Amino acid sequence: MILLPEIEAAERSHDGQREQLTLRFAVPASTRYFEGHFPDVPLLPGVVQIGWAVEFARQYFELPARFHTLAGVKFTRVIQPGANVSLKMSVEEGALWFAFDADGHACSSGRVLFH
Repeated sequence: MILLPEIEAAERSHDGQREQLTLRFAVPASTRYFEGHFPDVPLLPGVVQIGWAVEFARQYFELPARFHTLAGVKFTRVIQPGANVSLKMSVEEGALWFAFDADGHACSSGRVLFH
């Protein structure tokens, strides 16, 4: 089971074609995902970011049950303990688009494709 951070704010919007959801939360320094990753410079693993995006999306959107593949995933900046995070998501034709920003900087983005 994936441990999710506590949501501080959730905003829904519409860009004319699809619904978009933005979640805001702080990444607790105590989260187990920082353990051993890495001792001198802790960072939130990319697989955790993708897992959080999928689990949060399942709470707010209808998604197919089966994961198929990832597409266009990019990690451009690390997310460290205590960061204030914004997760933007939208779903279109069985694909989840996500983007993480931390403290105003783009950190990761991509698509999760489902069957």
